[in-house]
Amino acid sequence: GNVGRQRNVPDGVQRLISSAGDVIQAYEPYTGERLWSIYSQGEGVVPSVVVGDDLIFTSSGFEKSTIRAVKPDGAIAWEQIKGVPHIPSYLYVKPHLYTLHEQGIAMCLRANTGDVVWQERVGGAFWSSPVYANGLIYFLDEECQTTVIKAAPRFEVIGRNALEGRCQASPAISRGHLFIRTQDHLWAVKPSP
Repeated sequence: GNVGRQRNVPDGVQRLISSAGDVIQAYEPYTGERLWSIYSQGEGVVPSVVVGDDLIFTSSGFEKSTIRAVKPDGAIAWEQIKGVPHIPSYLYVKPHLYTLHEQGIAMCLRANTGDVVWQERVGGAFWSSPVYANGLIYFLDEECQTTVIKAAPRFEVIGRNALEGRCQASPAISRGHLFIRTQDHLWAVKPSP
């Protein structure tokens, strides 16, 4: 349930969202005033907060793992307990929320309802978060294999590519290049002409 105070916040007002230590909280960024607080049982929150379609997507920690979609005024829109990631962050690509469990199970959810569109195994163990570019989602596992899928309501693998070494950092995308940091190297991968 909700604890602390809540109040309606008009659209267009900036908020600072914090998701850690058994709570999700919104603050006014210039004054530090707490706008609302929601109880979210589970210490050790690693995934970053993601925003899309006027919803705030968060995860609780290891104790009672739950994906929560919260409205800007602090009301819970939906909750999902299936396949909750503890390490990789979520990826929002309108109109879907993509999740990746650290044991290699990816899910596509309808962002506005939390309904599961698909759930598939994409690889081994994951420390990194999925990234998006040009209609594609990139999943980089601990063994440095990248699985590329279409960002779509149907699971479709476009390709798999491997590098040597171990990977725990999320890939980065900039100026048409995919940057991958392995244990010993930094790779810059550019698309073929």
